[in-house]
Amino acid sequence: MTRSFDQLWAETFRHAKMNAPFYRESLRGINGPPALSEVPLLDKTTLSERNLDFLCVPRERIAELVTTSGTTGEPLLWMLTDADVRRLARNEKLSFDCVGLTARDTVLVAVAMDRCFMAGLAYWLGLREIGCGVVRTGASSSLLVLEMIQRVQPTAIVGVPSFLRLVADKARESGVDLKNSSVKKAVCIGEPIRDAAFALNTSGKAIEESWGAKVYSTYGVTELANSLCECDAGQGGHLHEDQLHIEILDDAGQPVADGEVGEVVATTFGVEAMPVIRYRTGDCAALFRAPCSCGRTTPRLGPIVGRKNQKLKFKGTSLYPSTLTAVLEQSAGVDAFVIIARKESELSDAIEVLIHGEASVLAMRETFQARAKIAPQIRTATREEIELLQMPPTARKRRTFVDLR
Repeated sequence: MTRSFDQLWAETFRHAKMNAPFYRESLRGINGPPALSEVPLLDKTTLSERNLDFLCVPRERIAELVTTSGTTGEPLLWMLTDADVRRLARNEKLSFDCVGLTARDTVLVAVAMDRCFMAGLAYWLGLREIGCGVVRTGASSSLLVLEMIQRVQPTAIVGVPSFLRLVADKARESGVDLKNSSVKKAVCIGEPIRDAAFALNTSGKAIEESWGAKVYSTYGVTELANSLCECDAGQGGHLHEDQLHIEILDDAGQPVADGEVGEVVATTFGVEAMPVIRYRTGDCAALFRAPCSCGRTTPRLGPIVGRKNQKLKFKGTSLYPSTLTAVLEQSAGVDAFVIIARKESELSDAIEVLIHGEASVLAMRETFQARAKIAPQIRTATREEIELLQMPPTARKRRTFVDLR
């Protein structure tokens, strides 16, 4: 039986207030479920400082312990009960249903299952829920991925776009024809493959071209134990409303109109161990409530256009790093790059772009001026220097933007 938003919200409110030390304190004096908009927003700083005060169950009921990526600070410890693991599996099944995967598919999961990473576990659970055959190669070896594609003939792959492009490069070097391989669908995680208008960006186009496969974008957050995956229409990730409620808010914390970009704020439903209420993810995107051409009527979350705390101020202009990334990805002669931001003053940031390849600094300066209307500092660097900045030893995700502000 489908439950209403009011029922789901009441259940989450009562469970969190009764069992989590943080919510017993912050919701003290509120007897019944208030309007969701009346509950204060929760930011990652508070979640980090009070990490274990969000736990609602005894430790002996914990079945899985994972951590966040730590991309924006100290990794959070996140816990799940058996029921939470089943919720996670159902969420991923619904997401992979959007992709059209069935028990007839064999899926290669090129995502880590180790290092306390939730994503690999979640994808494996969801695929097994559907009944797919699963090949768990992880992302440590592009050669292993190519070998298993040839031996096992998977029909789909799940991976980070930059790794899928790396595999494609290795395939070209090895004489492997990926375009005519068995892989016809690529589910991309962790990095954007579409721009704000839903068009494939440079990375998305490169994967479709080199793999000869249709790409699907998916958005997930460890603290929500949830992901939203797009369907064949490619018009945003479908929300599973019995598990998650999303608000899109402006800088003043007020809701924006459908289709307008704001911060993604989420409330979990059906979580036992560590529910969160009005959690500010820091990601900026738009929400679309009109029915999708696929026939689904659930709201859809558009492409992530940037991180709220990563918005740059540069000589009177505000922009996200994704604007600069798009320029670099579309520029011929740029084989590798990284963007570095430093605080220059209260009114402006200092932006430095390191590039490797045949493109000249002068040409790139003119390109930035024409396409992004700014002229950041640009210098050439070795591939090794850029690689170290993109993937430091403790990182689990490759980055093209380094924020030193």
